[in-house]
Amino acid sequence: MRILHISDDGLPDWRVEKSALTAKKDGHEIFFGGRLSSITHSAAFCEIYPIKWTAAAMIGIPYYYHLVQKQIKKLVKQVRPDIVHSHNIGSAKVSHDLRLPVVFDDHEYFRMLSLVNAENLKFQNSTHTNSILNRSIQSMKLSFISHQSISNWTKWERNLVSSVPTITVSEQIAQELRKASEGRTKEIFVVPNFPLEAETTEFREPQRHKYLSCVYAGGDSKHKQVTNRDISGLTNLFLDNDIGNLTIIGWEAESSDKFKATGFLPRDKMFYEMIQNSIGLIPWKKHWSHPFLNPNKAYEYAHAGLFVMLTSDLTSVIKTLGDNCITFEDYDDLASKLEYFKTNMDELYEKRLKIFNYARTNLVWEKHDKKIMDAYKSV
Repeated sequence: MRILHISDDGLPDWRVEKSALTAKKDGHEIFFGGRLSSITHSAAFCEIYPIKWTAAAMIGIPYYYHLVQKQIKKLVKQVRPDIVHSHNIGSAKVSHDLRLPVVFDDHEYFRMLSLVNAENLKFQNSTHTNSILNRSIQSMKLSFISHQSISNWTKWERNLVSSVPTITVSEQIAQELRKASEGRTKEIFVVPNFPLEAETTEFREPQRHKYLSCVYAGGDSKHKQVTNRDISGLTNLFLDNDIGNLTIIGWEAESSDKFKATGFLPRDKMFYEMIQNSIGLIPWKKHWSHPFLNPNKAYEYAHAGLFVMLTSDLTSVIKTLGDNCITFEDYDDLASKLEYFKTNMDELYEKRLKIFNYARTNLVWEKHDKKIMDAYKSV
C-alpha cells in the first residue's frame, strides 16, 4: 500500500514520523508532503515533497486555499496513494475536498486551538508599542483572522470527524469531538504521544542524585507569548528560592549557577540532558484549554526516569500517569513541594524508579499504533 502523509507543517515532526514508521515496518511505501526547511529529512519516507502553505490558506481564504489545493492535487497524481494520512486541519480539509481516501490526524483540538490563538493575538496586540492608529488597524486585522479561524476550523473539524476516520491524542479530545458532531462521527482512534519503544531501550534505571534539579523541555514558551503555556516567573522562582536547579531545553539564554539553557537539542541529546535531573516539569500556569492538552514531554520525562510535576488542570496527563506524578496549583505551591523533595531525595528516587518502570510497560507508542492501521482499514 502507498501512503502519503500530508502536513500543514514540515519535518521534523515526531508524531508524523512515528505514524510513518508504524506503516513502514509492515512493508508499506510511505511518502511525505509539507513545508520544507534546511532540516527537512527523515528515514521514514521514500520521498519528501514540498507544499507551500500560507497563513491565509490555513484559515480558508479562497485564493490562497486553492493554491494549496492545486499543489496537493498535483502531488496526489504523482504519488498515486492508496491512503492519504492528513495531519492537522488544513491538510485534512483539502484532502477531503478533493475526495481522497483520507484519514484525519487531529494533533490538536482545533476548535480549542482557534480560540487560544485568538486570545494570544489579542494579548500580543495589546502589548505592542506601535501608535494608537497602527494598533487599531492591527486589531481589526487580527480580529478578522481570529473570526475566520474560529468559524472555519470549528466547522471543518466537525465535518471531518463526521465524514472520515479520525486519529487524536487523548480520550478527552475524542469525547469533545463526539460531542461537537452530536454523535455523528465516523470513527475516532486515540493514539497518545508516547515515545517509540526503540527510543527507550537503551535507558537504564535512573541513578541517585545528591542534589535536586528540575528540567523543562519547551523552547516555545521563550519565543512566543502564549497564554496557555505561560511560564513567566519560572526562572526567577529558582533563582530567588533554595529549591534546586533548573534546566530548560530549547531556550537560548545566559546560564547561571542555578539555571541552565541548552538551546535546541536533537532527541538523543535531549534525553541525555533529561536524565541528569530528578524532576520533569510542566509548569504552565492554569488555563481553560489545559484539559485538552496531552504534551508528549510528560511521557519522555517518565522514560528518562524523572518524576513528573505539573499544573493541576492538565487532567489528561494526570489520568495517564496516575500516582506517578504530583500536581501543584501555582508557583508558590510548586516551590513548597520542591522544598520538600530537596530534603527527601531518597523518597524522590523511589518515585523515579516507579515511574521509569511504569513507562517501560505502559507508555510506549507500540501499545497503540495498531489503531493507525485500523484507521486506514476503515477508510
